Amino acid sequence: MEFDANWQNAFDEIGRRTHDWYSAFARQTGRTGFSALAEPVAPYNRSGILAPVVAVAGAVGIIVLAGVVVAASAVAAAALLAVIFLLTEIFGYDLTLTVPTAASH
Repeated sequence: MEFDANWQNAFDEIGRRTHDWYSAFARQTGRTGFSALAEPVAPYNRSGILAPVVAVAGAVGIIVLAGVVVAASAVAAAALLAVIFLLTEIFGYDLTLTVPTAASH
């Protein structure tokens, strides 16, 4: 029961900090809603034409970086599979993966 309470406290704290951050952001910009998060900040929001370009460039940058993370994760998984193959097929180690059950405790 104590473990569940700790998780609940952690989630409450995350929610409280997120709300505080969003409230501070809304006070600073004078606007609320997610549209305020998508607009560029002071030096880049001067031009009416350049502001959407900067916002789209930022979104594309985030998408590209997310793709890099996915690709790096795939490469890491492939490297792990290669190590498992080398250990089991070449060097003869026996690696078995089992899921623990309540009866095994």
